[in-house]
Amino acid sequence: MRWSRIRAIVRKDLTAIRRSRVVVVPLVLVPFIFFVAMPVALGLVARLVPVDRGDAQDLERLLRALPGTERERFQALEPSQQLAVLLFSYQFAPLLLIVPLATTMVIAADGIAGERERRTLEALLVTPIRDDELFLGKLLAAALPAILISWGGALVSALLASILSGVGPPLLPSLSWLIFAVLGGPAVTLLGLGVITLVSSRVRGMQEVSQVSGLVVIPIIGLVIAQSSGLVLLDWPLALLACAVVWALALALLSASRRLFRREALLRLG
Repeated sequence: MRWSRIRAIVRKDLTAIRRSRVVVVPLVLVPFIFFVAMPVALGLVARLVPVDRGDAQDLERLLRALPGTERERFQALEPSQQLAVLLFSYQFAPLLLIVPLATTMVIAADGIAGERERRTLEALLVTPIRDDELFLGKLLAAALPAILISWGGALVSALLASILSGVGPPLLPSLSWLIFAVLGGPAVTLLGLGVITLVSSRVRGMQEVSQVSGLVVIPIIGLVIAQSSGLVLLDWPLALLACAVVWALALALLSASRRLFRREALLRLG
């Protein structure tokens, strides 16, 4: 395996991303909404909206889930700050997974199905490059931007949350929040790549890829709804378990997609 060839594929795909408005707009707009607009909105809600009975019950459940030292710090906070910890570190935490997933799906779909639509994939497939090198180059070109955007955006949202609420570590961001940001982001990135690679190897265009791969977001939305409705509270053991499950699924999908990734099949679809 030649890393010079892999780097060339990564550079080519990243250059194509920068020149495509269809790809760049979601890469800017989605992180801004989730990492800037939503933390600001949640901070204003925690400051301006009084704590009602439902919030009090959620805060009580959160208090029971916190370790002893964090429980004492949480009890010393003002009600608005307690609500901010609940909103940022627990209700908002699963949403951190949507950005890397959406980002990597846009990039990966453009890297395979998009190239096929632009008639540039055929020229790449006839070059003397191994399937392993092509697969890894496409993988890195989609994964690296998604993970970097995810980590950078998570840092921005954590700073905004801390500034707006006046609460710092270990309550905000919490350990479960850090697990989702540091481990969950790369996990869903690789999971999305596995799905996109499998789908892109079987369909012709980006529209079909987007329709099928959009189903991957449904479990994350379900997780957010379950936590918001009080069915589950994602403390750090559950967050770690969820990330471990996603990592296992992602690696299994990538292994399967690599076995099915053949240039002959891609050429036939083209």
